[in-house]
Amino acid sequence: MIHIDHLTINLAHSSDKDAHNEILRSQSPIVVRDELVSTLRLISEDSRFTGQQVLIPEDCEKFGFVEGSFDLPTLLHFLADMLE
Repeated sequence: MIHIDHLTINLAHSSDKDAHNEILRSQSPIVVRDELVSTLRLISEDSRFTGQQVLIPEDCEKFGFVEGSFDLPTLLHFLADMLE
């Protein structure tokens, strides 16, 4: 189970979101992927996620995920490695 305390999420207004989407569309998919990889690695090193677990249920096996409980920072770092 994931339990996250004191996390701030900034939501953009639709006009800001449209501008952000335009920036992403103007960038190469490789640049966007590199940014995602960097972000996942940065989040995986955040001490607020230390000890957090992700529970992957049985029915996710059809998407290539093995059922079980996994360390969140390790899983995020793994995903970054796979995207790289």
